Amino acid sequence: MRFSRDRRGQSVVVGTVILFGFLILALSLYQVQVVPQENSDVEYEHSQQVEGEFLDIRNAVESASGTGDGRSTSLKLGTRYPQRTFALNPPAASGRLSTTEPRALRIENVTVNDGGNVGAYWSNRTNETATGDTITFDTRSLRYSPGYNEFRDAPDLVYEHSLVIAEFDSSVLGRSGQIAVDSDRNRVRLTALDGTVSESGVRRTSLDPETLSEIERSVRLNSTDGDPIVVELPTDVSMERADSLEQQWRDRLGDDAESVVVAGGTVRIELDGTEGYRLELGKVGLGSDATGTNESDGYITEVSSVDGVAVAEVRDRYNNPVKDADVEISVDGTTAETARTDADGRVSYEVGDVSDVEMAINDGSDTWDSVLFENVGAGVPGGGVESLLVAPEEAVAFNGPGSTERGGFQLGVENQHDTQVRITDVTVLPEDPRLNGLSDKADFSGPGRSELNVESENGAVGSKEVLLVDSEYTFVPNSGLRLNLQSGPEKRAYDTGSGEYIDAETGFSGVEVPLNSGEGATITLAEFYEVGQTGATVADVVGETFSVTVGYKTDGERRTKQFVTTVEVRPAGNVNLQDSIAPSAANFGVSTDQFQSLTTGQVVVENAATDRSVSFESTDGEITVVDSTDVGGLSDGDEITATLYESDAQETELSQDVTVVGGGASAINSFEVTDRSGNQARFDVDWVVTNDDDDLDSVDIELRSENGDIVDTVSNDVSGGGASGTDQLRQTGNPPAQTYTVRLTVTDIFGNEVVETREVEYAG
Repeated sequence: MRFSRDRRGQSVVVGTVILFGFLILALSLYQVQVVPQENSDVEYEHSQQVEGEFLDIRNAVESASGTGDGRSTSLKLGTRYPQRTFALNPPAASGRLSTTEPRALRIENVTVNDGGNVGAYWSNRTNETATGDTITFDTRSLRYSPGYNEFRDAPDLVYEHSLVIAEFDSSVLGRSGQIAVDSDRNRVRLTALDGTVSESGVRRTSLDPETLSEIERSVRLNSTDGDPIVVELPTDVSMERADSLEQQWRDRLGDDAESVVVAGGTVRIELDGTEGYRLELGKVGLGSDATGTNESDGYITEVSSVDGVAVAEVRDRYNNPVKDADVEISVDGTTAETARTDADGRVSYEVGDVSDVEMAINDGSDTWDSVLFENVGAGVPGGGVESLLVAPEEAVAFNGPGSTERGGFQLGVENQHDTQVRITDVTVLPEDPRLNGLSDKADFSGPGRSELNVESENGAVGSKEVLLVDSEYTFVPNSGLRLNLQSGPEKRAYDTGSGEYIDAETGFSGVEVPLNSGEGATITLAEFYEVGQTGATVADVVGETFSVTVGYKTDGERRTKQFVTTVEVRPAGNVNLQDSIAPSAANFGVSTDQFQSLTTGQVVVENAATDRSVSFESTDGEITVVDSTDVGGLSDGDEITATLYESDAQETELSQDVTVVGGGASAINSFEVTDRSGNQARFDVDWVVTNDDDDLDSVDIELRSENGDIVDTVSNDVSGGGASGTDQLRQTGNPPAQTYTVRLTVTDIFGNEVVETREVEYAG
């Protein structure tokens, strides 16, 4: 038998080789095309995750600086790819998180116009610089840099001066707002970042912002010569992208700045030199090697001297109170003791006889290292007998409804007499003479709506109004401003419009407020202004010291009690329930605002008729839509109550608002469409809308083609109770003849919508 010519197995071998070749080709294509795309998707998802975590770090740092709440955060540096059986992955994508070297932050062309040791200390700080008018301190930036293998467009993330920037190869984009400059409040708020962070790899790393100096006090800045005040912020963003970074700052500053220039590794912001600004400084540590603050490069300042007790406060170089600082106390030139400051940075000393008390820090060699209280205890019966009308705590800053600033304050007093007393008048005198005007800037009467409001725990209320127009301010003389809870004489006021002093009429409502033994009352004064010849600026009274003298009657005898208080910030907030709620409403809105020293509050909404309630967390400026079924439904006349608490423990009530069901809503009063078409479809839309509760938020207009596609939109931000406008909608590109639909939607601040449509024929 011959086998050399037998070819029966060759086709099987050839087929197997060809199939194996196709398999190798398929695997190669999968490795070259599919694997990179899938890995790029993994890297993109990680990029989005990191951006959110980086913003959390920013928020934690700002919270640590502003409230002392340095909550822990974390960030996943890199990412790993899914395992593959027949393909290969590159090494895991790593990332790097690091701080920059410290660089100087500068505030130029400024003087600090506070009195006493405050002014002396800050004048020395500015005089230490070459120009004699600059405040400087070091800060750092925080940068995250990804090391992806496939995703080529991922940006670096940079946090500096409250702003998060996404830095791409050719441009930058802002990922957060900025709070460094706020001209509406005439405030500059800066946080120095300290410490060393240097982490790289794939793992998740933790960051715990440490509050080194919490923002609690401020100083007043004015231009040295009337030229712009300059805030120069160091930046870690490449100057190759300076124009793009400059635009991001311009967009966020808006009218807050006269000029913004990015060059030489800095962001240079110029502010109106004719305005005064409040400077608030803080310091936060990240990572290792952060340096804390203490009294060694700070100062001591007088707080009060009343009832035989002298009180001083020690502050660090960021102008904030220092805990556990050593203070040497001398009485009539002889060392009495060394005391330590409390959690508020304060130290007190009580004398038995009239004495001079000196308190000093460091070696007391510099003017601002010591403070002298003269004649402590003078005028105190029995060398310091406790008053029977007392103020248990310091005054608390109050933001009235007519202002965006904490321009007023509330002081609690308590009657410790055995018999009832009746509060008749209050005299107020700021320590800072520039706080020379008082005006509530709000309608009606009540706390923050009257220049003076006194309310007892049992609900007795007395209010004193000075009847002013917008350009007029009650004058606060150097002897103090007295306001009585009864019909009284005209008050001296200044009109910034005419530049003249006037005599303003006053009004009174309520009663001279009675207090039973052991009962308390809240005194509200609102709001203080710095009044100049042609304008006035509402003050931020936090950290300001006031003398408040309360006049009262007991057993037919008139008495007075003086309190010297420094205004503090405590948790506060306001809740607003939708003013009108219809019985048929599927939902209604609840908003919270005016938060002070409060990150998140707890809101409880209750329907008294159904005894049903719902609770939720809310933040400053947040609007929550409540489903009507959550409170057992709505009926005409139901009383809906919204209460804001400090926390979910619901122990400390901060604010309450009540609405009785039944009311109006938004309406479209006029909606006309005019055809202006030529070679393209073009329509003018004239509209008028109203809202019974002054809660308008937006008016949106859409142009829809005959097949339902949205081809053009216009959005208008509106507010108040009424708005009108004319907008133009169009479709370019010579569209065919058809019937267009124009849709108009009016939305209130709670998200409730009213919609109308119009059809218009287009001839083509």
